[in-house]
Amino acid sequence: MVLVCAGAALGLVNPQLQPSHLVSRHKAVIGGEITQADSRKGVVVFRVTRVCMGEFAPREVTIRVPEAPAGEPSLLDDAAPGAVIVAYVGKTRKGREGDGLVYAGHQWHEVQMPDLAQPAAWKWADALGDDMAGTFNGAAEQLLAMMSDAADKRDFFPAYPAVKFKDDLNVAAFTGGPVRGVALYDIDGDGRPDVYACHESGGRAFIQVAPLKFEDRTAALGLAGVKGASCSFADVNGDGYPDLLAGGVIYLGAKAGFSRSDLLPASADRQVKCAAFVDASGDGYPDVVVSRVQGGLSLYLNPGAKGGAFADATSAAGLDRPQCGAGETGFFAPGDFSGDGRVDLYYAVRKGLILVQDAKGGFSPLAHKIDFDYKTPGAGGPGLTGGGCFAPLWRPDTWDLVAAGDMHLTIVTSAGGTPVNVTRHANEVKVCRVSQLATLAEDLDMDGNVDLLTLVRDAGVKNIYHANRGYGSFMLPELYDAEGFPGKAYAAGAWGAAAGDVDGDGATDLVLGGADGVLRIMLSDAFGHALRQPREHPTLMEQKLRQTRILTVRVAGPIGVLGADVRLADKAGRLVRRHVIGSQVLTGCRGPDTVNLAVREPGPHTLTVRFSDGLMRQWPVDLTNERRVVLVADRSRGR
Repeated sequence: MVLVCAGAALGLVNPQLQPSHLVSRHKAVIGGEITQADSRKGVVVFRVTRVCMGEFAPREVTIRVPEAPAGEPSLLDDAAPGAVIVAYVGKTRKGREGDGLVYAGHQWHEVQMPDLAQPAAWKWADALGDDMAGTFNGAAEQLLAMMSDAADKRDFFPAYPAVKFKDDLNVAAFTGGPVRGVALYDIDGDGRPDVYACHESGGRAFIQVAPLKFEDRTAALGLAGVKGASCSFADVNGDGYPDLLAGGVIYLGAKAGFSRSDLLPASADRQVKCAAFVDASGDGYPDVVVSRVQGGLSLYLNPGAKGGAFADATSAAGLDRPQCGAGETGFFAPGDFSGDGRVDLYYAVRKGLILVQDAKGGFSPLAHKIDFDYKTPGAGGPGLTGGGCFAPLWRPDTWDLVAAGDMHLTIVTSAGGTPVNVTRHANEVKVCRVSQLATLAEDLDMDGNVDLLTLVRDAGVKNIYHANRGYGSFMLPELYDAEGFPGKAYAAGAWGAAAGDVDGDGATDLVLGGADGVLRIMLSDAFGHALRQPREHPTLMEQKLRQTRILTVRVAGPIGVLGADVRLADKAGRLVRRHVIGSQVLTGCRGPDTVNLAVREPGPHTLTVRFSDGLMRQWPVDLTNERRVVLVADRSRGR
């Protein structure tokens, strides 16, 4: 196990002192916006914007901050005008009634109310430093969101890891080099997901002919001898059969199997690093994006219903320009980072490019000051790290970017169109492995939060899993002797990964293309975790896990499936889960068109699917009683 810690020190989770415990130990919880932080006057002033719990009458609070001893931290070190501050007011035990705590985003501080008759006049007493780092050490705005949820009894901030997988299922072993891009997709249309794996000796298709029984049907499907380091599946012509993109060649699917097409020019298959189907034009028909070794990105547009060859739109889209990475080598990921309904592209070159698409289909880099850092010491060339994806990581309603570096991860959210690096708030995500390749974002412990699995390119070195606790904070289970990965797949390194429900039990499984050349399936045992089993006095975390419902959604076309945006909202209209079909490209991989959504709060919900051509459909979903509900989101039905 080789771990490295990037950036500031982190605080291991203290399960005995979490924000929920602070709530029970104080009379009120309030949040505000700092309006003044004056070191000359020694005051911090904040406007109260939310009384989350209890009663608190003042609308503005002034905290006197005496000068701290030389070298000692002070509240003035953390406070800044416009920043969020959270306060727990009035201790109910082990302290004066006027004692309290405040948090402005870096460390906890103790405050006092010298005169209870003047509740708006406080005095800073001490910086609590590492003593409370394990309580919460993320962004103050996220702590305020948690306290707002706590007022509605919707908060969930687990203090223990809950991930659990079974022993691996070995599918096949390849000789000479790692398994690269992998796909988990229903290739033969029988309702069970199958597996496709890329290798330098040729790709192979493994069909699930019976539950968890896979047979090599490569030759029978007409795919013998197919080359390519990456793979993707989608229905490019709307005929109801999945088509395969292997490297830069499209193989059209039919009842009898696959046949090589000339829909892409021969040049599309030259020097391919990875390629994927992406509905870049937003017409419902999958286009193709290709990343080349020392060749930048290329875009080929699907002609749609009229059929025929794909058009090379690289120049028209502006991707042949130096500012868009022309001539570079790197992984890419599709996603709507700008939130305008159009596909943008992350490209792992230089200092990291976020290429935003305009209304005319042109891409331009979004200005930012983030250094993603793709250096790989001793690796011998570019493009051996940087694989990432878009997913709701910062909040359920955002579409954030996570990108692997050789020894670190970077998480970026959009603040009014400006990329903001929020990694420093993410706690144990700062602890990483060496030789990291790419990061997949999926809910792997089935608790309703999207977790991170980062692939390590060296055989015999563990991949690394970060459990998402919510509110921008992550936990590394192996720091608590609770990895949950008993098989070799997690420990062998990987060059490809796809997530989906292999065995149909409602939990998300993993297919890993091992750095050691072995293709393995990791079956989830999330529902068998001890924290989900009945006990007499369950904790809040255990109660939430046991009441969690699963909504299985299969998105059906024939067009608009790839890139379909699946959203689930509760009865109050709050977005609780989001997933975009085919968004986890990584190193040239593809997941299924079916997704399992874990929902912690039972009750009536509304499922909304925005198909990639903009068509919207809705379905009411009752998640009150049944542990699992299965729904086919067919674009021809719904409301």
